[in-house]
This record gives sequence, structure tokens and C-alpha cells, in this order.
Amino acid sequence: MKFFAALAIGAATGVAAVFLHLFLPPFGLVLACLGSFTAIWAIGRKYGKRRYKCLAAFIWFCIFARASSFGTGKEIFVQGDSLGNNFLLFSLIALAAAIALPTN
Repeated sequence: MKFFAALAIGAATGVAAVFLHLFLPPFGLVLACLGSFTAIWAIGRKYGKRRYKCLAAFIWFCIFARASSFGTGKEIFVQGDSLGNNFLLFSLIALAAAIALPTN
């Protein structure tokens, strides 16, 4: 059950971050990164294992990778401009920091 909860939280956080980073560019980007960090950190605090944090971060990154590639209608959610590159950099730093923090 913890496995599926970590999957669901990672997916929901990834989708929210992808849509949120475009809202009011500097503030949405910060809010998306902080929200991703907090969600991954909270998984570790709740379940007590780093593997669940890694799983949620992996699913988050899968959502990001899909959002940054072209869809069926040639739409793209994370563009290759400075905002998209900053979103990738800062969110990966936030996810790595959340994983590196102790679980308890």
C-alpha cells in the first residue's frame, strides 16, 4: 500500500509542478520546486524509508520527461526556454535534497 501511495503522490506532485511552474513565472517556479520538495520529504517522514522517496521522485521525473516531450497534437508543457531549464535544474536540486535528508 505504501508503494502505491508513493506512486500516487509522486505523480500528483509532478503534474501539479508542471502546470504550476508556468503561473506567474518567478513565483510559480518557486512554488513548484518547494511543493515538490515538501511532498517528497513528507513521504519519507510518513513511511520512514528512503526507497519510497526515491520511487516518488522517479515517478515525478517520468511525469516531467513526458511533459517536456511532444504529445500527439504537438503540444508541449515544459518548453526548452530559460523557464523550463530553470524548472528542471531547481526541481532536481530540490528532489535530491529531499531524498538526501534523513527520514526520521
